[in-house]
Amino acid sequence: MNYLSHKKVGDYFEELGHRTMLECREETQAIAICALDIQSYQHSLQPDLTRLCSETAENKNRHSALHDHLYNRPEPVNDGKMLGRRRTIRILIFLAVLAALASVVGNLVTFLLLGLGIFLALISASGLTALPVVVGHLAYEWIMASTRWLQVGIAVAAVALCFLGIVRLGQARNGMIDKVASAPEPTSYVDGTDTDNQLTQEPNPRDISESKIRRTTGQGLLLIVVAVELALGFLVGRIVWMLSDEDYTAWRALNKLGELLIAIEEQVSILMASIEIVKKRCMAGILRAKNILNKRRPPYHKKAVILALSALFAARAWGQSLEGMLIDTSGSISRGSTSNELFHEYLIATRKLLLTEPPNARVWVSSISTDSFGGGHEILKGWTPDARGVFTEDLNRARHQLAAAFEVNSSGMAPVASNTDIFGGLWRMKALFESSSEPDASHSPTKTIWIFSDMMNETKEFPMPELLDMGPERMLERAKANGLVVPLNGYKVYVSGASPVGLTPQTWLTIKSFWTMYFLTAGGELASYSAECDIEHNIRHNAK
Repeated sequence: MNYLSHKKVGDYFEELGHRTMLECREETQAIAICALDIQSYQHSLQPDLTRLCSETAENKNRHSALHDHLYNRPEPVNDGKMLGRRRTIRILIFLAVLAALASVVGNLVTFLLLGLGIFLALISASGLTALPVVVGHLAYEWIMASTRWLQVGIAVAAVALCFLGIVRLGQARNGMIDKVASAPEPTSYVDGTDTDNQLTQEPNPRDISESKIRRTTGQGLLLIVVAVELALGFLVGRIVWMLSDEDYTAWRALNKLGELLIAIEEQVSILMASIEIVKKRCMAGILRAKNILNKRRPPYHKKAVILALSALFAARAWGQSLEGMLIDTSGSISRGSTSNELFHEYLIATRKLLLTEPPNARVWVSSISTDSFGGGHEILKGWTPDARGVFTEDLNRARHQLAAAFEVNSSGMAPVASNTDIFGGLWRMKALFESSSEPDASHSPTKTIWIFSDMMNETKEFPMPELLDMGPERMLERAKANGLVVPLNGYKVYVSGASPVGLTPQTWLTIKSFWTMYFLTAGGELASYSAECDIEHNIRHNAK
């Protein structure tokens, strides 16, 4: 099925989950089946996501190059000047269109008066109008662009010709008025007098020649048409010269690239959001079907068994251990590399941990992103059963189910988050731990947090790359002042994958010293801080 062409993807997956649950009558199997279908949908989105990511990288490089060219120089581009130039170009284009229309009309009338048909006259007029456009562009670019006085001279000549043309037209109109005013009238009121003979014999000296009026009108129109074509050529040359200016061209391209990047990021967000939508809609269908199946009440002896198992589980929960894993999905972990190697190492290490989960444990896997506390979501949450002696079959099955579910849920993940909110991830894990444990100090479960990150926190409240020069002590004071110290009494924290790529030895040690002091201040125990992601089994044993 081509899911991208389906207009109701969410409805399809909700119906899929509902139908699968009714057929399987087993929630675990229904979730596994739907997960495979969702995974195929995710794979169908990968080509588009890969293409969009490539376009984003390419356009960002071009955007950065143009930005450096325009603004990182002794005299940066003035945005106000560029906006004024754009407005001026639009006005000149409007004036050029008016001049072109006037030229076409003038040439069209000329060819019509010569006796050509309307179609042939229109083609001839358009072709003749194109001549000043071509000549004006070449003349402006090769002759007038570098000489201000020539530009002024052309403008003055166009104005003068237009003025003279208007004056000649005024003279022609004056001649027509005089001709009308000098028309002969009968002067004899005696019957029998031949008025025509009298008019013929006494011509009026104020009589104006019609040929002179036509000649004056033609001269005026000729001057105006020449002025218009001169102005048209000048305007076209000026517009082309302004449009081809290096700074203005780069400025326009920079604006277009910014708009294009926003559009591409919006498409990526829509595709990524569609994955979460189908997951939730599919789970909604499963829950609807589960509710239908639960309406069939089980026999009373089955209820008793369920209650007994619940009591047994509650009794064992006192010895339960809580374990959280935070995976960095920010773009900072891929600096200096394009293969996302470090991120894939995070995923592999997390899977190894899930395959060695201890018995009677609650497990959460979450992400570190722009808003890790309120904007994130659990990649995986589950638990492992208790184990007695050599009877570990249920425990091993639970471990493999957790690892398999993690592979499915993390298949569409990528390090694309714009910021790194490590403090928010710690707050989220603390909230999850406290919501799952009873407030009894005598039976407090063990609490362990694994952090797979470069530990470079990048948020508005604590931009670590900008604070490194302060030193770890002052950075810790800054974190205290902003309320970023998470109370972690009784917690063990393991940091893996704190890669030194792109850092100096001093910078890496500063980051490590800060987090060491931070967890000490928070009341927790930083059991390990490593640049490697290879999780050794003895580390887990030491953690217990």
